[in-house]
Amino acid sequence: MEFGEDIDSLVERLANATIQLKKAKSADERLALGNYMYALYEILEAIIYIPLDYTEKDVFGSHKNCQKFIKKTDIYHDRIINNFFENRDYNRKLFGNIINELSYIVDGFMDNQYSCMYNSISKGEFFDVFESFLKSLNLDKDFNKFIKNVGVYAYDTGNKSAAGFLLFNPIDKTSDVFIGDAGYDSRTIVYLAHEFGHVYDFSKFDGNPIEYNNYLHRSLFIEVSSVLFERLMIEYLINNDVLVKDTKDLLVDRKIIYYLTLIASYIDSLLDYEILRNGKQNKYSSEYIYSLISKHVDRDIRDIIDGIGDLDVKRNCIYTYGDIISMIIKEKVDKFGFDKDMLLELFEHRDEIFSPEFLDKYNVNAGSYVKGYQKELKLLEK
Repeated sequence: MEFGEDIDSLVERLANATIQLKKAKSADERLALGNYMYALYEILEAIIYIPLDYTEKDVFGSHKNCQKFIKKTDIYHDRIINNFFENRDYNRKLFGNIINELSYIVDGFMDNQYSCMYNSISKGEFFDVFESFLKSLNLDKDFNKFIKNVGVYAYDTGNKSAAGFLLFNPIDKTSDVFIGDAGYDSRTIVYLAHEFGHVYDFSKFDGNPIEYNNYLHRSLFIEVSSVLFERLMIEYLINNDVLVKDTKDLLVDRKIIYYLTLIASYIDSLLDYEILRNGKQNKYSSEYIYSLISKHVDRDIRDIIDGIGDLDVKRNCIYTYGDIISMIIKEKVDKFGFDKDMLLELFEHRDEIFSPEFLDKYNVNAGSYVKGYQKELKLLEK
């Protein structure tokens, strides 16, 4: 495995998807392929620095199909908002309890100075470490079954803001991983582990385009596997004395990012339905948002709201629940490996709309999360 420099296979992926689009027999197939092809065109532009001038027809087959795509994604958005609002008391209590437990810890992190410059190891060492990481989880054989078909690419984040992402074609089950500003350092290897969490997730996917679209567009569990792998990699690097200082800095950085995302999710749980339904929360000033929620918080958090920037419900919740649930799953993976009930049941129900019953069944609560959080902090003492 190494970072690919030849995009021929990506061009081939695009050509195959174009053929699949022409043969698509259902709206759900066209929706899944349209989402995939749009992202593929975007990343190709980011890699080659050349506009591809693709059209609605190239991506969706026709203007009519494009409009159907937009309408369907709007429907998914409404379902997410409705579900979030129906469960807002549950979300508010869970998020609020975790914030109360962690605020004093994270406040200390906020004052920490950490470097954004990362030391590098050799290319050979980098990929040896990644393979050894997979072996430590007894996943190397699983990955070797299909890893030859997974492309791994680097790109300049000046052309695309995401730090990394996965493209998965649900029709032929092919995957490609992309890492922004990749180097042979701790940041890149942790991000690579994050994206291979998605690869692992989708390697267990044998559903149809309907299930895939439900998972991609309405599930709040889509970041669970990826954040789990991220956690496991950070622990592996520190325990095996690989780029330890940089990895500790990265651990603190991830803690801050997920805490801010948690606060954003908590703020969303305090806002009225009409605000969320129409996406007004991102149009209001931090002062106005604070005025709407001030009775629920015990200090002025306008500066934190400024730092969050985006109060999109789904975007925040998928990472908030990815962080919370992966913490509890990690405890089980540490003890039993990957063939444990919680993870397997999550895969079985991942395309379903959010339900607290699943989390209650596996003791996902503020106490179990904070217990794992405090255990993770001990890595900073090594």
